[in-house]
Formats: sequence, structure tokens, C-alpha cells
Amino acid sequence: MRAMFLVLTLVCFLTNSGKGQQLGTSDLTFMFYNVENLFDVRDDSLTRDEAFLPDGDRYWTYGRFLQKLNHIYKVIAGVGEWQPPAVIGLAEVENRYVLEALLQETPLHRFGYEIIHQESPDARGIDVALLYRSELFEIQRQDFIQVDLPNRRKTRDIVYVQGVVGQTDTVHLYVNHWPSRYSGTKLSEPSRIVAAETLKSHIRGITSKEPDGKILVTGDFNDSPEDVSLQLLLEDSRLKNISSYKFDGTHKHQGEWSVLDQWLASNSWFGNNEGVYLEGGRAKVFSANWLLEEDVAHIGYKPRRTYVGFKYQGGFSDHLPIYLTIKHRPLLGNLNE
Repeated sequence: MRAMFLVLTLVCFLTNSGKGQQLGTSDLTFMFYNVENLFDVRDDSLTRDEAFLPDGDRYWTYGRFLQKLNHIYKVIAGVGEWQPPAVIGLAEVENRYVLEALLQETPLHRFGYEIIHQESPDARGIDVALLYRSELFEIQRQDFIQVDLPNRRKTRDIVYVQGVVGQTDTVHLYVNHWPSRYSGTKLSEPSRIVAAETLKSHIRGITSKEPDGKILVTGDFNDSPEDVSLQLLLEDSRLKNISSYKFDGTHKHQGEWSVLDQWLASNSWFGNNEGVYLEGGRAKVFSANWLLEEDVAHIGYKPRRTYVGFKYQGGFSDHLPIYLTIKHRPLLGNLNE
């Protein structure tokens, strides 16, 4: 039955292109997904991508690359259900080519997604990007915010866009992928604090001009909501963390689930004013059974990854996608129409 539901969802996703869809007649979905190592099969001499080559340690072939693209499409279709997401934030994409391949080599080509991306200084060459449907989210401004870490280390830029939904509502959206915990949680924590301070400074620049501006922040923060970096971001920033998911988390390491992937929203999303608002006031985790596998070493389930170490198993990602739904409150002047 679950497989049949997925098939029906994919069919509806393909047949309903959403052309002519406008906010107010249909809800909008904003999603974020750390796709885990979406690399092409070509060597980039400026980055450390050697493992993801046909003759590399992971034997990354064009066939595996295409399967990865189709898996990402399947996830996007599952999150969007009857309508493709209006906005898709992505982490761990190597370059613009893999984004174009995702939009051209899968059924996503039907929906006219556009790309916001810039090569970041990350040593592995993995970037943050944004896909959006211009008929639903009209971009007015975009920027790539550099995070200057101590000791000249490099990390991903923060993607910022200002766009309009529902023809009248301006939304400020940030997509993040903060420094990893690879060197240890405590040892690497100062780097994520720098990222939080950088983001917070930019947000203050927005709220100083638009005190009631609608702000959304998402990404893989490599920290949980209770950690210092996320708490720092909430201080005096007019933001609320809406990532109290019903599911256990978005990432599992050594048997422990954690909420590394999050959505934060400004207080202006939760009033009774006209315009757009967040359904239910919180974000959700997409945790379909086919994204998970049994956690044999520990208990329960874990995300089904593309690789486990160097062993290819053809899964999806080590992270689960997160999303929220934007609804439209009719203008008071239209109530009697």
C-alpha cells in the first residue's frame, strides 16, 4: 500500500505541473535537504573530490550519479506530494553542473525550476544552493554571505535571497551549511559560533529596516537547537526555532538521533495579520519508510545512505529532509467577494 501511494504521488506530481498556481489557491512548500555528497564524475583540480571519481576510493560512476539524481527527485516529489515545492534549499552539492543535471535528467525539468548557486571556498568543493519556481517565488535580491573562520579555514557561504510570495509578501530566506563536527563537537564549536554571529549580523541589517519583516532560516547547522550557536542566533534576532519535530531527528550518529537540520522563523509569521503565515507554526521532517533502514548495530532505524564508509549501498542521504507549509490569509477587503 505504501508503494502504491508513492506511485500515485509521483504520477500526480508529474501530471500536475502547477502552471498558473498562485498562493491563495494552493499552499506552498519550502524544503531543505542535505543530499550528502552530490558529486559529478569529473576531477576538479581545485578541490578534494578524488574519492568521487570512477577510479576513486568510492568508484563513483556516471550510473551511480544518475541514480543519486533520481533518488533526490523521488524525495522532492515525496515532500511536495500533489504540488512540487516552491523553494528547495540544498546542501552538499559540488557545483552548478550537478544542479543542472538534477533539473534536466529527472522529471523536475517539467516545473521550470531556476538555480541560485555560487562556488564556495569549501575545501571539499561542496556548496549550498537554492532551487525555486519563479512563478511562485519572485526573486528580488540574492547574496552569498562569506563566513570568515579563524586560522584562514574555509567553509560554505550562506545563501541569502529576498523574494515575494503571494504577489505582496516579501520573504527573506537564508540557507546554511555550518562547519562540521569532524574534528570533534567541542573543538569545532567555535567555528559554528562564528557562522551564527555572521548570520545574526546580516539578519540585524534586515530587521533594522524591516522590524516586522518575514524571515526564514534553514539548513544543516551541525548543531542541535539547544547548542550554543543556535541559542546565540536566537538572542535579540526576532527568531523562533520551529524545529520541534515529532520524528526523532534528522541525522543519526552512533545510535543517537539529533536535530541538525532546522527551520527558524521570525515572529512576524505567527500574528493574525493579513498575508502569508506558517501552517501549524512548525516545520516537519519527511521520514518516509523508504528513506530509512534498520539500524542493526543499535536500535530502531537510521537514514539509508548512498555509502556506508566506502561500501556503496545505493541509498539516499545520511540526513532526512525538512519542510514547512506556507498558507495565505485572505485580505480583509476580499472577504465579501
